[in-house]
Amino acid sequence: MGRPLRFLPRPQTTFEVTTRCVQARLLLRPSARLNELVLGVLGRALSRWPEVKLHLVVVAANHMHLLVTVSDSGSLSAFMCFVNSNIAREAGRLYGWREKFWSHRYHAIAVLDERALMERARYLLSHGCKEDLVERPGDWPGVQCAEALTEGRKLTGVWYDRTGECRARGGRKKDGAESFTVRYEVPLAPLPFWSGLSEAEQRRRAAELLEEIEREHRERRERTGKKGVVGRQRVLEQNPHSIPGEVKRTRAPSCHSSEPGLREGYRQSYRAFVEAYRRAAAELREKRRLVDFPDHSFPPAPGYWTSGAAAGG
Repeated sequence: MGRPLRFLPRPQTTFEVTTRCVQARLLLRPSARLNELVLGVLGRALSRWPEVKLHLVVVAANHMHLLVTVSDSGSLSAFMCFVNSNIAREAGRLYGWREKFWSHRYHAIAVLDERALMERARYLLSHGCKEDLVERPGDWPGVQCAEALTEGRKLTGVWYDRTGECRARGGRKKDGAESFTVRYEVPLAPLPFWSGLSEAEQRRRAAELLEEIEREHRERRERTGKKGVVGRQRVLEQNPHSIPGEVKRTRAPSCHSSEPGLREGYRQSYRAFVEAYRRAAAELREKRRLVDFPDHSFPPAPGYWTSGAAAGG
């Protein structure tokens, strides 16, 4: 079965973007160095694609979640290609992993309404707590944005210029590693439903949300008799090459929406988009020349071509 087409239902769509490590290995296991590298890649990417607005980020031990708003599919694709390829290289180098890093291309699921967006924000911020790894969202030792949301703490990371280093080695320069290091800030755009609020009010609401998450999971553990959490130290001690004993597998939804009408409208729009894309692809195969594809789509390459093909050869 083919992969779903990338689809932008409207300009300035918010997406929940998820990428998982191959075989669910813990190749993103938190460490001070990994956190710096991941944030450096994100900061570099946001400086290159300023049209991509990053609202939330959380990096679990074997997958990564982003909540972003984009105006076109091309920017999101280029942004995620840069992010995933560079994180794979840097994390693989750090943890000695030379094989395939990600299990598949990124999933980007459109979030269609404010209530659904709030639910996705809550889900992302709950990472670490809902798995009983830490008590509070801010206790997660990996990349997360609890303090950035509640205290205004800046997320910063390190970008290592591998190209510059390689050129310097070829030119026999003796500059130190610090010559190829750039520190980037990772700016977080306000969540769309908070964009009209003052910064102080945004922080207050974020603090309330995080307190609700902590209380919810503490009460759940009490009801079920769960004795405490794994804790930061044990998370940091995990082998990054290991595979969890139990891996959660769920089918990704077509979109996130709290309103059935919006969800059905999205599905109808997507079906129309796919039909238009298939018609254009069929015309491209028949005429072997560029044709009009739907907006915000990725036309296939024309493929191999020889003069004999026109004669049926």
